[in-house]
Amino acid sequence: MFTKAKTTFLSKDMQPTWEFLVKRERRLRRNKLLCRIIQPVGGLIFLFNLLLATCNAVLFFLGDTFAEFFAAVPVLPGLVEGFPRGSSGQVLGVFLWFAYLIPLAVCGLIFGVLLLLDFLKYKDVKEPLQGTEAECAKALVNKAETVYDLRKKIPTWSVYLETGIITALTAVPLVIGLIRVAGEGTGAVLQIALYCLALIVVLFVFFWVYALLFKAFSLLNSLYYLSGDEWDYYQLYQRLDAYWESVDEEEFSRREEKLRRQREEKARRRRRKPSEENQ
Repeated sequence: MFTKAKTTFLSKDMQPTWEFLVKRERRLRRNKLLCRIIQPVGGLIFLFNLLLATCNAVLFFLGDTFAEFFAAVPVLPGLVEGFPRGSSGQVLGVFLWFAYLIPLAVCGLIFGVLLLLDFLKYKDVKEPLQGTEAECAKALVNKAETVYDLRKKIPTWSVYLETGIITALTAVPLVIGLIRVAGEGTGAVLQIALYCLALIVVLFVFFWVYALLFKAFSLLNSLYYLSGDEWDYYQLYQRLDAYWESVDEEEFSRREEKLRRQREEKARRRRRKPSEENQ
């Protein structure tokens, strides 16, 4: 006999839930595209600007000790030459402006363009919820499943490739210095050892410092495509699915029949297993 399952979802919630899901589906489609555009674009700009800010900071703190080897790097010295580094405050300001604010502003511009295009695309598009209670419940479940799948497909951005690249680029002046010192002969053994130690610091310590800086940028950049918790969408899908089963007798019977066949199949397997062992 068909009996309605207990559920906290009520028929009066159908229309507002449908409107929420329609809006959220459009938002998640945009967020999926946003993530795939602004994270690599923003990451590339952040990498380059962070390299410039790092060189500016190293020139401020090490001065002439580093400048000789830094000057041998192609292009980069000319880019950093005009940067203000009269005080630690200026160095910090250059770091925040170039490394974070500029790439975030570029990504914000991309976000604004996609938001406008999305508005123009959907401003006259209507998706009404129509049909019987059972048909509307089924449409809600299908929409909730689509929304949940979209949320799962929004990628999680990794920062380790960019971190490895900028670490290697930062190590270039030290490698140049090491090569020059090594060319001076055997009397520069202590200097060679010091440059080797500095190179190790760059490759290991700087890597994790850069990783933290890149992670912070990636998290800030992800604010442009905030999408909610995946588990919340799954819970909503489960509630709607239970409601559909409670109002659709045909769907309830279909699931009961499927469950009955699964139980019979399990029982046959259990009966088959002892006979196979006896053989």
